[in-house]
This record gives sequence, C-alpha cells and structure tokens, in this order.
Amino acid sequence: MDLYYFSYTGTSKEIALALARRFNAIPKEIKTYSFPYSFWLLLSFIPGFEIRANFEPPQSPYGVLVFPKWTFNCPPVTYFLKKISFEKLILIITYGGWREIPYGEYYKKLASKNCKEVEVIYIKRKLWERKKELSLLEIERNIKEVLNQFK
Repeated sequence: MDLYYFSYTGTSKEIALALARRFNAIPKEIKTYSFPYSFWLLLSFIPGFEIRANFEPPQSPYGVLVFPKWTFNCPPVTYFLKKISFEKLILIITYGGWREIPYGEYYKKLASKNCKEVEVIYIKRKLWERKKELSLLEIERNIKEVLNQFK
C-alpha cells in the first residue's frame, strides 16, 4: 500500500505518520511551493486549479492519500490526482466542519478518472486533536474495511 500525504498545518502529516506505523508503510509527502497562507487561500477558491507538486511514483496498486479540506480546492492534491493511477484509492480528508461531503465527492470524482475504485474517509480535526488514539483506531478500522471490500 502506498501512503501519500499533503499537509499545510501538520494535521494530515500527523495522521499519515500514525497510519504508516499502524500499516508498516513508508509515508510519501506530496511536496510543492512554500507560498504564504493568504496566497494558498486565494488559490483554494478556484475549483480544479492545480499547482505542480513533486512525489514518488506509486509502487502498489493500492493507495491512501491523506490531505486537508481547503475552501473548494487543494491545488497540489488536484495535480497529484491528475497524475497518478491506482486500482484502489482511499482518500482521507481532514476537515474543520464546512461542506466536507461535497468536497470529498468532488475529489472522489476526480480520482475516479485514473483509479478504478475510490473511497473517502472524513476526519474532523477537532476530534483528532482531542481523541487521537480513538480516531486512529476508527481510521484503521475503516481502511481495513475498505481494503477488504476491494478484494
């Protein structure tokens, strides 16, 4: 299983690193430019806009991608999903509580162009911050359940 993450504040990275320990996976960072927050915020209002990112190519037919919900779009993630393909991909979206379902559906549709099967798991940041171990167990259970569905 390939485990990718994109993180601006560190929450998605923290979740990816915890999952890497649980699944004995090597986390792979999606790296891009270091723009100021205000510039990223502006870009997040442009649906479908992508910004070049660097990442290791996938080695497995199964992938997990952990990333934050930004306003309408996360340009490095959009770029990543347009460039990769997996048989099965799990999107783990961290969010603060505003329109995460339409955001996840948008990214599921985008990922489905290059991936045969795509599932979405949502992680509320406040819950993660308060109950990390419980949240991690829930994420792990969801990933195993999704991977079993794929088989």
